[in-house]
This record gives sequence, structure tokens and C-alpha cells, in this order.
Amino acid sequence: MSCHPSTGLSTESHRMRDPLSLQDYNSTFVQRHPHYGVKFPGQTWTTRSKPLSDNMVRNHLSGKCAVGTLARYYPEYAILDIDDKPLEYAQEVRSELSLDDTNSILSGSESPDSYHVILKPLYNGEPPTVNLLQNIMRDYALIRGIEIYPQKNRVIRLPFGKNQPCLDAIYAHLDAWEDKLYWFKKLDEVDLSTFPRHQTVLTFPDQYVQGIRLSSMEEGRDLFEHGLQHFSSRHYSQFQVLYYLWRHNVPMDVAIETTYAWIKRMHNGFSKDVIRYPQRCLSEIKRQASHIYTKYNSRGIYPDHTHNSQNGYITEPDVRRIFQIAGSIDGLSVMPVASFLFGIVKYSYPRRYRHQFPVHTDKLIQWSSRRSYGTYLNALHEKDVVHRGSSYLAGQYSKPLTVNWSYGQSEHAIKYDGRAVDTLSDTVRVIYKPDEIRTILKGAGMKRAAAHMAVERIYQSKMFTNE
Repeated sequence: MSCHPSTGLSTESHRMRDPLSLQDYNSTFVQRHPHYGVKFPGQTWTTRSKPLSDNMVRNHLSGKCAVGTLARYYPEYAILDIDDKPLEYAQEVRSELSLDDTNSILSGSESPDSYHVILKPLYNGEPPTVNLLQNIMRDYALIRGIEIYPQKNRVIRLPFGKNQPCLDAIYAHLDAWEDKLYWFKKLDEVDLSTFPRHQTVLTFPDQYVQGIRLSSMEEGRDLFEHGLQHFSSRHYSQFQVLYYLWRHNVPMDVAIETTYAWIKRMHNGFSKDVIRYPQRCLSEIKRQASHIYTKYNSRGIYPDHTHNSQNGYITEPDVRRIFQIAGSIDGLSVMPVASFLFGIVKYSYPRRYRHQFPVHTDKLIQWSSRRSYGTYLNALHEKDVVHRGSSYLAGQYSKPLTVNWSYGQSEHAIKYDGRAVDTLSDTVRVIYKPDEIRTILKGAGMKRAAAHMAVERIYQSKMFTNE
């Protein structure tokens, strides 16, 4: 069980905690494109029309300046910005929204009577877009005279800088941004569907996405950096740049604006239409952006980091351990148990800072089958690897899992073109040659013929059909 931050970390927390890096901070809070705000001591906010660099983020965290960033398409955090109000007002707002120190952090600002309440938003268990976040909170924010961030067109000060002390009693002693980030990651998510005065948003059932494949974003990156490379390539290149920006979680309006500025600046003389018919080009960019964002959003396909933080990720040593554990369970086939445990460990990685986390039964069935998931859970319980709690509330939260695992660092996650790989078979194909995985399977206790057949099935199946 997790320890109170003011009394130190328990043995369990020490075991689970891996060093947090600037990459972890960036992947949680930073939107680099298309510009950012900066404020030096004694000066006012100014806009810098270029991507936000790691060096500027370090300057913010060390207190040399304040840096403000824009929203991602799927923000991983939300901030209630409360200005010119006493502390009691901020606490009242928190109370109305059922927020406390288990699911939010209250921080101060260099301005008097100004506060930020930071939380981890979900909507019906899924990550909300920035538009959904703003729409849900709009009426309440107007009534209360507060603002909701992040926003698409106005920057918000990045969290956990030197001049942003934590005000909750249990977090007040935290000084280093790494410690603040660690305890932020341990917070429970807040489901916005429970917030007062929000308009109900219609949701659609999950769809099995068959045959939709994500393109490589390398071409989009090259075009974004170097511009058009030949004649008759504007339409295609615009699409690739928009796709590259979507993969980087840039909101659609900002992606349109950025792509339009890019084509005007970097057509390199290969497009006459940009000069002759700029509005026609802009309209075309809007149609292309709408196609990209609508298609993927409607199918529950997320930009890279949202995909990784929602669905999870895994490292190569985890895969080896998974096969070892699956092979040590008597009476069960190695591959089905390994696939089930793979799903659990992968899902637990971005949630590893919490002692336990809810997992809907549908996911357990997805990783195995309706008939087998209970058997696999019992077997993993006997191995002291996975424990499932009994408490749940129908329609509100699912039974929690506790995973006894030695986690690696997120930088070592197995990825394909920037995205965590979804299935055990696809992961094996990314990191191993057939002879290597055959050796691992035999080491896990599979007989020679069974290991050979398993390898054949893995490498003959089609890769990434569900991306």
C-alpha cells in the first residue's frame, strides 16, 4: 500500500518507483508546437513563435523563467485556474467537484490569491479531447468565474516550477519537480462525467478496427522540416504534414494553422497554387485535417503518446519474464497465459505508480476469453503476480488489480514508429528473430515441437492489422 508523501515512501513504493526524467515530464505536460509563452522575472509574458525546447523546460523547472504551453489534442492533465480569490474559494471549488488530495493537487502561483488545481481527466473511462474537456467544464467555469486549461490558443504555465508550491498539507514539503510529478502520477483519475452542470456527451460503442493502418510519420517529419521536394506534391505533402501533427497530439485548429503557415513558407517554388490561390489551399487543408481527425477520433485511435499512456507499453525484459511465468504454471498452455499476462503488464505500466488500478472485465476478456480469464487470474494469483480486488460499483468503477512487477524505465518501451505495440505476437516480431523466440519458449518449458509451431503462427500472421 502506498505511503503518505509527508511520511516517506513505503518499501512497496521504493520498489515500484523508477527515476523520473525530463522525458517523463515532457510526455505528460509539454506541447511543443507551434509556439509557447515565456515570462522572465519582473517582465511580462511574451510569445516565442517556435517549438518549445528541452532547455526552456529545464529553465522553467529550475525557476529561471516561467514557460507556458498550449493544449494537446488529448491533454493528459487539466487545470482549474482560480485568480483573485481567497484560498477558501479554491477549496470550495474542489469540494463541489469532489476533488481532494487523492485525485488532484492544489498549487500556488507567484501572483497573490491565484491557484491551480491540477487533475488527470477521463470521460466515461476514455481520454477526452481538449474540445470535450472545455465543453464539459464551460458552464461550471462561467458560473464560478474560473478558467479551464489547457486551451488550444492560450498558453498555461507548466506545472511544478520553482514558484508553484504545493499547498495540500500532504504535498507541501515537496520541492523537486521529480517528486511532484511522481505524486501526480499516483493520483486517481477524475471522470468528468460526474461533474455538475456538464452537458451529456453521446458516446458510441467500441468498434473493432479492422484494416486501418497508421502510416509511418517519417515522411511527414521530413516534409515539415524541409518543405516540398518536387512539383505536383502539394496536396499529398499537406496531408502528410497534418498526419505528422496529429500523431504529435496537436489540436486540429492548430494543425490547420501550422500546415497553412508551413506551405506558404516552405513550398520551395514547387507549387504555384499557394501563391495564386492561397484561400483555396487553406480550404483544402481544412478538409484534409477534418478527414484525419474525424476518422481516427471516431474509431478510438489516439495520437502516439495518448495511445501509449492509455493502452500501455512494455519492455523487452518484461517479455522474457512473462514467458518464464507462463511456462511455470502447470496445466495451462504457455502462449494463451503469456498473452493474458502481457495485456495486464502492458496496461499497468502507465499506472504503475498506483498501488492498484481498476480494470474492466471486458479488457480481461479481450486479453484472453470469457471462459478463461478467471482461470488465468487464479493461476497468476497463486504465483503472487496479479491480485484482483473484490470491490466495485456497477457503472462507476471496476474491480481493481494489483500487479507485483519490477518495472523498467519508460524510455526502454518497445515501440514501432513511435507507438507501443498492441499484442504479444506483434511485439515478438518487432524485437526477436524466430530462432531467438524459439529459444525463449523452450526455456519457458515448451516442448520443441510446440515451440516450433508457436513460432510459425507468430511469424505467419499479419502484423498490426488492428492499428
